[in-house]
Amino acid sequence: MFSPRGASAGPFSGLTQRLVAASILLALVVGGGFAVMLLAIDELRADDRRTRRAQRVTVAATQLQRLLLDLETGERGFILTRQAQFLEPWAAARAGFARRARDLLALTAGDAETTQRARSIVDAQRAYIDQYSVPTVEAARRGDPSAGTGARATDGKRRVDALRAQFDQLLGPEQRRSAAAAASSEAASRRAAAGAIVGLSGSLVLIVLYVAYLRRAIVLPVRRAATMAGRVAAGDLGARLPEREAGEIGALELAFNVMGDSLERNRDELAALAEEQAALRRVATLVARGAPPDEVFAAVAEEAGRLTGADLTVLSRYESAAESTSIAGWSRTGRRLPIGSRSALGGHETRTLVLETGRTVRIDRYDPDDDSVPHAWRGLRSGVGAPINVEGRLWGAMTVACEREEPLPAGTEDRLAAFTDLVATAVANAESRSELMASRVRIVATADETRRRIERDLHDGAQQRLVSLALQLRAAQTTVPPELRDLDAELDGVATGLAGVLEELRETARGIHPAILSEGGLGPALRTLARRSAVLVRLDLRVERRLPEPIEVGAYYVVSEALTNAAKHAEASAVDVRIDAVEGVLRISVADDGVGGAEFGGGSGLVGLKDRVEALGGSISVTSPPRAGTAVNVKLPLGDDVSAPPGT
Repeated sequence: MFSPRGASAGPFSGLTQRLVAASILLALVVGGGFAVMLLAIDELRADDRRTRRAQRVTVAATQLQRLLLDLETGERGFILTRQAQFLEPWAAARAGFARRARDLLALTAGDAETTQRARSIVDAQRAYIDQYSVPTVEAARRGDPSAGTGARATDGKRRVDALRAQFDQLLGPEQRRSAAAAASSEAASRRAAAGAIVGLSGSLVLIVLYVAYLRRAIVLPVRRAATMAGRVAAGDLGARLPEREAGEIGALELAFNVMGDSLERNRDELAALAEEQAALRRVATLVARGAPPDEVFAAVAEEAGRLTGADLTVLSRYESAAESTSIAGWSRTGRRLPIGSRSALGGHETRTLVLETGRTVRIDRYDPDDDSVPHAWRGLRSGVGAPINVEGRLWGAMTVACEREEPLPAGTEDRLAAFTDLVATAVANAESRSELMASRVRIVATADETRRRIERDLHDGAQQRLVSLALQLRAAQTTVPPELRDLDAELDGVATGLAGVLEELRETARGIHPAILSEGGLGPALRTLARRSAVLVRLDLRVERRLPEPIEVGAYYVVSEALTNAAKHAEASAVDVRIDAVEGVLRISVADDGVGGAEFGGGSGLVGLKDRVEALGGSISVTSPPRAGTAVNVKLPLGDDVSAPPGT
């Protein structure tokens, strides 16, 4: 898979081939030394065999010669002295001749020349015994005077001298052979020692060179690889091995560097992905918590610009097929952005192309001479635009651009798509919230108007009718004769009942929509509400000006519902009500000393208050720990004019 430098330079370029060649060379040197030693040892063995044979032949011939001398000595002594004691060694020598002769012949077997000489000696000695020595001794025993004559002695001496000469002829070559074998053994010993020294020295030199080569070719590269692997494991993905070895180690170095490159690319890709996910998560967090669209748009512009490496990011909303509005932007270079302004569409630029195609577009080179390109986009070299689709319609576009010569990196389109989805979600959420808030405002306004109409209808209709009936009843009562006291009493009771019904109807009408709130404003209405409360109310009202009617109505019903809950459910003895207006916000605080435990959805009327407050764009919170009272805190936005009269 990998082809490091020099990997195919020759038959022994690979590390395995080099190790095999070095091993073969080492084996040849060691084997050669041992071969020399074995040959020398074999030669020493042959020389030793020849030496031992020569020595045995020499010993056997010497022993046979000694028998000859014993024969002659015993023979001569007996002839001269006629004493039988000289015949003992003679008889022993004669008896041992045959065995010694066989030994000599056996030892000389295999060498024709030596065997011939040995056989001549044996035959001559046997002839000497049979033809001279035995007849002479027998003659001497018989007393034959001829046994001691000079002629017989001369003949015996001649025979012995001839035998000695034959022994010398046999022993001389054997001694020379022994000496030659000894010399050869010495030479072989020297050759064996030299072979051993050369083999051992060569083996040591090759082993040292072999170890040095292994250290340079394997140990040091592997150690470098282990060091680099440790650095990679510690997080240094830029660590690389120098690719200077051949064969398998070179392949290892190349593979390590390829792995390092791959890990570094993967790290960069993961870092880019993590950065992208973090940017998307930050924007998604803003969208999820319902941040204002302007804040979301600004965050998207900055995050997308930093993530893609662009110099400029602009979010545009299409107003028509010919115009768009720049609603957010970000610049790395400090370029002035036309945020909030409308500009015409047209020419070869991303917003126009996105509107025409409805897809992501890329421009790798803007034409600096194209007059149709808006002035704000002049000087840009490349750009990418992505559509923002909200609920199936093309709402706007997001453009990233750079002033550098090189175009934006690949993948910019995919990254923009993720951000445009978040922008679309934020826009859809904002539109949904706006529609929901408008719907809530319409519902609250309709409910308030319905209350006013019911209160007006009760006041102008049923209430006036009851007053008229009561007056007619009193007029009829005055015409009752005195004797009809029972009828007068009944009419009086009916009139009193009508007056009670009328009073209850008036109270009901005031609860539906107090007239004093419309006539006198929030302050008088709350003071009246506090006086009529069944629980002691400490009112701290710091707003004396008239507020917008929806705000006054909302504040009135917040306090009214809180006082009703304190009286009916909280078992409170006192309630503190504080109202003030600071920095365009009306803050309402109602706190009692009751049993606590109130919560939204508990049937306490707080859900209706929450809907009313949120419909006005405000917020409400309830703190009600058990046995520690209940505190209701409300914030209502007043807008720019906090003193506007009702109905404006």
